[in-house]
Amino acid sequence: MSGTRTNILVIATDQQRADAIGAYPGSQALTPHLDAIAAEGILFTQCVSNAPLCVPARASVATGPLPRQHGVWSNAAGANPAGPSHVRDVRDQGYTTAVIGKCHLYRDGPATAAGTHTRDGDANLAAWGFDERMEVNDPIGTRHAGCSYTDYLESRGWLAEHQAYIQEWVDQMRSGEVRPWDQRPSPVPEGEDIDSFIGSNVVRWLERHDGEQPFYLQAQFTGPHDPFDGPLAYRARYDAHELDPGIPEPPDDLVPGRIRALLRRNRTIGAATISERQRWRAAYLGNVSLIDDWIGEILAVLRRRDWLSNTWIVFISDHGEMLGDHALWGKTVFYRQSVTVPCILRPPGGITGRVSNALVELIDVPATLRDIAGAEPLDSAMGCSLCEHRTSDSTGKEPIVSDLFGQTMLRTRHHKLVFGTVDKRPHQLFDLEADPDERENRVFDTRLATELLDRWMEPFDALTDQTAFARYRDYVKQSGSLN
Repeated sequence: MSGTRTNILVIATDQQRADAIGAYPGSQALTPHLDAIAAEGILFTQCVSNAPLCVPARASVATGPLPRQHGVWSNAAGANPAGPSHVRDVRDQGYTTAVIGKCHLYRDGPATAAGTHTRDGDANLAAWGFDERMEVNDPIGTRHAGCSYTDYLESRGWLAEHQAYIQEWVDQMRSGEVRPWDQRPSPVPEGEDIDSFIGSNVVRWLERHDGEQPFYLQAQFTGPHDPFDGPLAYRARYDAHELDPGIPEPPDDLVPGRIRALLRRNRTIGAATISERQRWRAAYLGNVSLIDDWIGEILAVLRRRDWLSNTWIVFISDHGEMLGDHALWGKTVFYRQSVTVPCILRPPGGITGRVSNALVELIDVPATLRDIAGAEPLDSAMGCSLCEHRTSDSTGKEPIVSDLFGQTMLRTRHHKLVFGTVDKRPHQLFDLEADPDERENRVFDTRLATELLDRWMEPFDALTDQTAFARYRDYVKQSGSLN
């Protein structure tokens, strides 16, 4: 490598909850390669997504500011490629920059226009600062829109079968009768699923990189977001009957209206048996293990090229997955399973691994990447470099704020408050010390809710881009949809 610059590898997944890593305390996930990274780095158990939904969360990672600052309150609008970009800043420090996989910095998935192709937005990724780009659609978007993966499937004669499989899952979601525990794996041959496509291309990129410049590479997997398309062999690694079924009880009567609507819309989730919940988790964790195998292949290339001693590795996800906890599925709520995400930082050569319970957040990741590359910090961002935790037992920061759909979560070390962003009306309040599973909504404690708002929220309210927020509220009124 030229000079003394170190490589940077960011591995990201979609919809992976924090406890879906084997190294996480109490986890049942089988992830030996992620565990190996954690054993030589810092595993953060309390990393909070600044928005429990793809585009807003990814926009914060790409740019640095909070959703209320960059104005992306849902998947309805994309991040601004002409705005701040940690990728551009890293590139300008002399790095070769590349991304392989799902970017989702703009509207994707079911709303992707039929007949479009990711190459149509390639100029946007270039504007973000990526020198090399291989973008893959959200799996749901691949049923009607093109990308490098659908091009590959078409060349192999598997596209029609894959698209029928995705359509089957979309139809079930729209029916309100979702049964994720009965979902079949991808019909393509083993090793040809979308995450294997991403993993194999990451491996190839690393094998051919000439090493003249340090690299900044984002490996963006689409799993374990549903549909759970991993081969049956990965589900078979888990004895479903031994898996913790989670928290089957629905929230109490104090649950806010939007969550009540989610519970009504998908009654099958709340009615799932213990066995069904366990099979669901086996399918989900099977996809996690599939990605972990590809992480092992990526590490093997770094080892062969003698780059593990000269490469920072960051592992994150954008948001979590409820997996039936509190009778909910998916994300977009502020329960721990939806809003807490995995985060591992491994320095070059590794350190004595440790588990940190410090309170950190996704916007700390772009601050970390700027710090590693030697780029200037972003004035408008509140993120703090995770490198500070290498030799410190810091308890992290408080509070942490997460925004979505005009709702805000205020998280301190001891409490979590969810409220209307505009009217400040409390919706949920949890005492995280007495009730870590968030089973008892103490929203009736108006004194504590008011105290938390008065103490913490004024600086965050001052940061809000009111024009962008008004634009989002107009969208909701006109479309009748939060997303």
